Amino acid sequence: MPASVAAFFDVDGTLTRTTILNPLLWYQRARLSRPRYALSLAGLMLDVPRLIWIDRRSRSRVNVVFYRRYAGLRADDLRAWHRLTFADNLRRRLFLAAVVCVEEHRRQGHRLVLVTGGLDFVMRPLAEHLGADLIATHLVERDGILTGEIDGPPIAEERKGELMREYAGKYGIDLAQSFAYTDSYGDLSMLECVGHPAAVNPDRRLRKLAAEGRWRVEEWKLPSP
Repeated sequence: MPASVAAFFDVDGTLTRTTILNPLLWYQRARLSRPRYALSLAGLMLDVPRLIWIDRRSRSRVNVVFYRRYAGLRADDLRAWHRLTFADNLRRRLFLAAVVCVEEHRRQGHRLVLVTGGLDFVMRPLAEHLGADLIATHLVERDGILTGEIDGPPIAEERKGELMREYAGKYGIDLAQSFAYTDSYGDLSMLECVGHPAAVNPDRRLRKLAAEGRWRVEEWKLPSP
C-alpha cells in the first residue's frame, strides 16, 4: 500500500488571525464582570512586553509562561464555552484563502493535520470544522481544575517537527510528498521536514529565508468588511 500524503497547518497567524492570547480574553470578557475583566486585561497588557521579549527567544517558553494564566479555571467550562462560541470567535477569524487551501488538499485525498501550540479545547472545534486531525497543547487538570501547567513538552519549535514525524510514522505518511504551512520562523522544523513547505503571512525572519528561494510565500487575509 503506498504511503499517504498529509498537509500540516499551524493555526495562529496561519489559518486564523489570532494569537494564543485571544481565547483567554474571549472567555474572560464573556464570564467576568466589567471591572474584573478590565483589571485582568490591564494586567495582561502590562505583561505583553515581557511576553514579546520571551517569545523572540523561545516560543516554547512563552507558551509555558502564558498558560499559567489558566490556573484555577474549570476545564469542562472552558471546553463547553469554546465549543458553543466557536462560530462567533475562532471561525470568524479563519482566512478565506486558508479554507480554500484546506479544501484543495481534501479534494486531492490528503490527510489534514493541525499542529498548534494552541489549547486542545480551543482548537478541537476548528479541527472538526475543517475535518482535520489535531495535535495541540493539553493542560494538566486536577479534579477538573486546570493547574496552568502544560502536559508534556510545549508544542513549539523543534517539537512540532518531532510530532509531525511521529504522526507520519503512525499513519504511513510520506513526508517528502507532504505539505506544511506556517507563519513563524520558530516553526522551521515544520517546514524542513516536508517536501512542500509554504510560509504563510511570514514574520520578518521567515520571510527573509523564503526570499532566498527556500519556500513559497502565501499571503492570507480576512475579507474586507
